[in-house]
Amino acid sequence: MKKELKVEEVAVLVGISVHTLNIWYSYKKQNPNDVNAKKLPKFHMKSVNGRLTRLWDYEDIPAIIAYKESIPKGRNGYMGSITNKKGREKWQENK
Repeated sequence: MKKELKVEEVAVLVGISVHTLNIWYSYKKQNPNDVNAKKLPKFHMKSVNGRLTRLWDYEDIPAIIAYKESIPKGRNGYMGSITNKKGREKWQENK
């Protein structure tokens, strides 16, 4: 039987926050043709204690770590369309 991991467990094993993992998958959803984003493994949904929960297989961890090491770093860089949302909204208000 494959070991399934919740988002919190994946974040700990990869060495990131849950928020960062959420950003990565939001970016992947918004940019389905991005070559780098395609490297993130798919998760599956399962009802756990009456709530739908995202789950990854334990075997997916190396792929997520490889993705972490391959993405460019920076606040407004590669994923700035997601990470700098509040800044964009404030800029639009002041226009």
